[in-house]
Amino acid sequence: MMVEALIAVSVFTLLGAAVLSGSTSTRNASARAEQAAVAENIARNQLETVLAAPYQDPPYSYTPISTPPGYAVTADALVLVGGDSNIATIVVVVTLKGESVLTLGSLRTRSP
Repeated sequence: MMVEALIAVSVFTLLGAAVLSGSTSTRNASARAEQAAVAENIARNQLETVLAAPYQDPPYSYTPISTPPGYAVTADALVLVGGDSNIATIVVVVTLKGESVLTLGSLRTRSP
């Protein structure tokens, strides 16, 4: 009877540990998905702001938009390979606590 109780306690302990591990993994995945969604929103808003601003000859760093706490964004116009000053590569980088979360790139042309 004592052995059966010990086995039952061991089984319930293992099941509890498995459930706890699963819920922790789910919570972490959910947090990563939320961070990715916030980063994408920041990057899209920054790119829209850049495209609404006057064209700047590369290299140029655009003014960053405001971001939620912990996040930061940069937007740079870089020289396109080939050196055509009428086309710039726009690179938007979103960081969270100093670590890169998302990089978004686009091309921008000077209006005639």
